[in-house]
Amino acid sequence: MDTAANGRATRLMSLLNRPVILLAAGLGLSAAAGSGFLAVVNHSLDPALVVPLPGLYFLLSAIGTGMFAAFEQEMTRAVSRALALGHDESQVIRHQVRNAAWVGVGTIAAVCAASPYMTRHWMHGNWVVFAELVLGLVSIWAAFLVRGVLSGRQQFRSYAITMVVEGLARLVPSILLAVSGYGSTWAYGLVFALGSAAAAVSGLFVARAPIPVAAPEGAAASGEPETANQAAARLARLTGGVLAGQVLMYAVPLVVTSRLTAPKDAALAVAVSSAIGLTRMALLILFPLQAPLLPKLTAAAAHGRMDAVRRTTAALVAVCVGAGLAAIAGTGLFGPWVLRTIMGTRADLSAGFLMELATGTLFLLVANVLQSALTALNRQQTVLVAWSLGVVTMIAVFAVPLGPLTTAAVASMIGPVVTAALMTADVLRVTRQPVQEAGSQGSEPKESGSQGSGPQELGPDGKLPARPQDRSVRRIVGSR
Repeated sequence: MDTAANGRATRLMSLLNRPVILLAAGLGLSAAAGSGFLAVVNHSLDPALVVPLPGLYFLLSAIGTGMFAAFEQEMTRAVSRALALGHDESQVIRHQVRNAAWVGVGTIAAVCAASPYMTRHWMHGNWVVFAELVLGLVSIWAAFLVRGVLSGRQQFRSYAITMVVEGLARLVPSILLAVSGYGSTWAYGLVFALGSAAAAVSGLFVARAPIPVAAPEGAAASGEPETANQAAARLARLTGGVLAGQVLMYAVPLVVTSRLTAPKDAALAVAVSSAIGLTRMALLILFPLQAPLLPKLTAAAAHGRMDAVRRTTAALVAVCVGAGLAAIAGTGLFGPWVLRTIMGTRADLSAGFLMELATGTLFLLVANVLQSALTALNRQQTVLVAWSLGVVTMIAVFAVPLGPLTTAAVASMIGPVVTAALMTADVLRVTRQPVQEAGSQGSEPKESGSQGSGPQELGPDGKLPARPQDRSVRRIVGSR
């Protein structure tokens, strides 16, 4: 009996230690904290006092994630590539932090320059909430960088801890404010803004854990270390793409609620913001999938194993499609009840409208998985173009004179469809290229002055650069 019980306990601990399980647990608490925060403020404050807080929530998500999420992804790619090829990770970390600092300073300056417009339109003139927005952006900047290092090192237990800390730092104080009766707009906003700061601080401590990955033998001779200019160019492209993606995800609630400014529409504006937040919850499954996905894809791409990149990406896309379809069905069945009873909204929205919002989320799920594959393949320019075309399509919908709910539904769907289609085409094209696996050329003779048999970086067209002797052969054949 003891042996059987010990065996079951060992299997359970092994399951709980898997990266996806650890990250899902951390994400579950983080997601519950975000939804719980909105529910607490909706139940404890008058709608007129709640109105600035959805603006804070969505602007932090749109600007913070849009400008700074690329830091985590590029840091993950750079650190995991360095470890896979046996390079020094400290050099690429310094490159990424320096580039992130410039982007962060520029972002804060731009936000402050636009503060009169942002405060008037989305925070209803509450300048204290705007100050909390700036504080929250600094917190998110630090949290993304710390998590990028943890993900690149595959320290997923430590990564999950930062998510747990962030969730608790937002949820527990919010509940205490509501119970004590001291809750106010500025107090809830401060709690939400400081959640990411708590996560970043906790990440600095848990980063001391052992790194569970090591470079394979002989990897130090394969591939060149990433230069500062390469890191800056890739970060710039990916930041532009991620920012466009966040605009695509969060412009809908900001635009629609800005058109519902009459006092009689306050409840409807809150309901639309809450509905979009609810239907976007399916995106949360990305984080426990993406954190271990990007290091794996990066290592495979660094060694030229395009078949592995394609298989892994296809499997994750299938998971996202299944989760998206389940979310659409669940939203149609329970969405209106959740909004009214749990989220505390005071305006009713139809199940069909919620299902249309959830359909857009399905394509956002697919696009985000494809973005990880493109980042691993150094195709950051495709990420930028695809998300930008999605934004252009969405803006075209905003220009059509439709009702606010119709605009929200159509814009939520058509932009992500365009983005996912373009990304799919490029991933399929690049991974079809005939690329030899690392070490497969070991039996072939090498000419003097050649690059050796190590893996090479993909060029801008997604293909391996031609060697000098290959170009010579083509010239000879062409002359015949």
